[in-house]
Amino acid sequence: MQRTWQRAGRVFRWVLPGWTLLLAATVGYADDLRQVDALSQDELWRRTINFAVDGDFDAATETIKKVHVSGQLTEQVRTWLEAYEAKQIARKELDRADFEKYVGYAKARIDRKEHRLALTWALAALDCAENREKFLQSGWLQDLVNDSLVAASELRQKSKWRDAWRIYAHLSALFEREPRYQKLEREALTHLRLDAMFKEESHWEERIEKVRWKDAREALEYVDRVYVELADFKKITESGLEQLLMLAESGTAQEQYEGLGNEDDRRDFELRIQERLDQVRAAPELDLDDCVDHFHRVIKAINKETVRLPEELVVSELVRGAFEPLDDFTTVIWPRDSKEFDKHTRGDFVGVGISIIKNRAGEVEVVSPLEDSSAYRAGVQAGDIITKVEGESLKNISLNKVVDIITGKKGTMVTLTIRRNDKEIDFPLKRAKVKIRSVKGIRRDPLDEERWDHWLDPELGVGYIRVTNFQRNTVEDVDNVLSELAPRLEGLVLDLRSNPGGLLETAWQLSTRFLDRGDIIVSTKGRLKSEDQVFRAPGNGPYPNVPLVVLVDDRSASASEIVSGAVRDNNRGVVIGERTFGKFSVQNLIGLGRSGAKLKITTASYYLPNGDSLHRDPTAETWGVEPDVPVRLAAKERTKVYQMWRDANLLGPPKSPAEEESADDKDDDEEAAEKKPEDEATDDADAEEPGAAGDSDAEPSGEDDEESESEEEKLPPLKQPDPNDRPKEDPQLDAALLLMRVTLVGELYPTLATADMKEAVESAKP
Repeated sequence: MQRTWQRAGRVFRWVLPGWTLLLAATVGYADDLRQVDALSQDELWRRTINFAVDGDFDAATETIKKVHVSGQLTEQVRTWLEAYEAKQIARKELDRADFEKYVGYAKARIDRKEHRLALTWALAALDCAENREKFLQSGWLQDLVNDSLVAASELRQKSKWRDAWRIYAHLSALFEREPRYQKLEREALTHLRLDAMFKEESHWEERIEKVRWKDAREALEYVDRVYVELADFKKITESGLEQLLMLAESGTAQEQYEGLGNEDDRRDFELRIQERLDQVRAAPELDLDDCVDHFHRVIKAINKETVRLPEELVVSELVRGAFEPLDDFTTVIWPRDSKEFDKHTRGDFVGVGISIIKNRAGEVEVVSPLEDSSAYRAGVQAGDIITKVEGESLKNISLNKVVDIITGKKGTMVTLTIRRNDKEIDFPLKRAKVKIRSVKGIRRDPLDEERWDHWLDPELGVGYIRVTNFQRNTVEDVDNVLSELAPRLEGLVLDLRSNPGGLLETAWQLSTRFLDRGDIIVSTKGRLKSEDQVFRAPGNGPYPNVPLVVLVDDRSASASEIVSGAVRDNNRGVVIGERTFGKFSVQNLIGLGRSGAKLKITTASYYLPNGDSLHRDPTAETWGVEPDVPVRLAAKERTKVYQMWRDANLLGPPKSPAEEESADDKDDDEEAAEKKPEDEATDDADAEEPGAAGDSDAEPSGEDDEESESEEEKLPPLKQPDPNDRPKEDPQLDAALLLMRVTLVGELYPTLATADMKEAVESAKP
């Protein structure tokens, strides 16, 4: 069924005054021999348009082939559809070739009993499989799964947590509806994190600065009062104590702390924790007071009388474990990370305006200067290596500390020493307020690279806005772009792919720009009545009739799902892409004491206008916003899209072809690098590249040996090349542009007669 675009009265907006006579002349048009088949030809034209507007491009392509009336417009639509069809055929051929290759690679690894690598190729094959369910049920894959579980269990017994985690992570990705694999993955990841945590280069002690039991206790009190559902304090207490036992098992922790390294002290600590854990498990239920009492005894008595760990560490690990049974988004933001969180939410910060990472060599590398910043104006470039700040070396200094050193009071100066092409250059820079840009275009403006070009098809008036995060200033920036486009704007593509969300209020405000008065945007329901709200459009938005396409993918979450769900359920536009992430929960931010710590706590679930709340949890059968027009990207295609976004984001002189090739080759390496995208100190929410490796729970970077599961039998290396042979194209954006183009053409020229008249008028112009 053709969608409602709410565009009444616009069909002939472009029609010239002189067309009135031509329209009247159509009365006698039936005498022309060309119109013997006019009705059927017009019906084919309308069907072509309707199929395309509904995203059935295959049917549209087949239908327009039957339109025999030839004109410039019909040929243009035919060309668009056939070009798109040719691309889809090429994509399917590449998928089929990759699928066969990956299955062969996986089976070759199975023969060598290299389970993790076999699962890696199996996951790659799933990504390209035409029938995913059939592939997952294949006999050889089921055998691989069973053998991999046995291998992972053996690795756990040997405390080889990295290899065990890799197996569980692959199983969890292959079977995303199987909660037991997710549980095993988290357990292994916890051990892996703890083993990596106390290495000297991790600077872990910085992350627990000013962690206090008082704040943790207050956080637990809020969980008892305002959490979205009645909290199970038995599970909370049990999980917190289990976390401390895992801490005690960590080999690197034992090396770091004398108390844990002393076998008698550690055994005493473990026995006393285990005793309390047994009491908790035997109790029919626990309340907040019971939980607090157990934790207080551990911190103030058991720890001090046995292993004597820093209280900040014990509190941090207890809270991490205690919050595990709640949800993935309820957490304590300790003072060290609080400023970073605020900066991301607010959308600005005081600094010099650079995005930096720690590269593989451990150096501080500039990803890009930011628009309208002192670093950009001074000539800082992507790829520069910052070696010193104010003459002091940055060697062995964590990225967070580097950020602290570079940022400072507004108006003050800081000198960065940068290595570029084996030369060191000093850049004196003034600290100023820098705006984090969450609104981007399709490409940089060729006349001013600090500005974005937002025209996807300037001739038809199709605009493009990509929103990377929902910050406080996002809607203001979108409004500014729309006001510039408005005089020629005929249709809009709103790209929310890889947008992890942000502020609910911002999502509501953005949605109101395209909806009518009273349209429901989202509703929330929580344990407290104060959380039950319905958010509607307060009035007719300024752009209620502009045809709208929203692009989403599996990394579009939270606020992105609110906007895309509101557009879809109100029949306001078309959603294209992949099923979204499935984060249908609302968090509130609560300050804890005066230390700067904050509690981010889930207080409600949100519901789309159709009443659905499709949160992704281990038992969910369905989740997320399903697009109207599904367009799935293979992993290689997704990588190409990320590269295109990255290249568009970069400011500075263009790279040479050799540098471009080198940058593409580095993409996979950057996944494991510690990084701070988009500004000097933002978190990983604006995830425009694969992975979010700066997170403390991510796999630590290091050498990715080919296989370490079977040490007994050393096999020669097996070369299995897999170059990314996909073109640098964006199939999801291609689908959005095609749908928008045909939509606009169909509205302007609803019959072949009007299309022919348009051509006649154009040819009659002097």
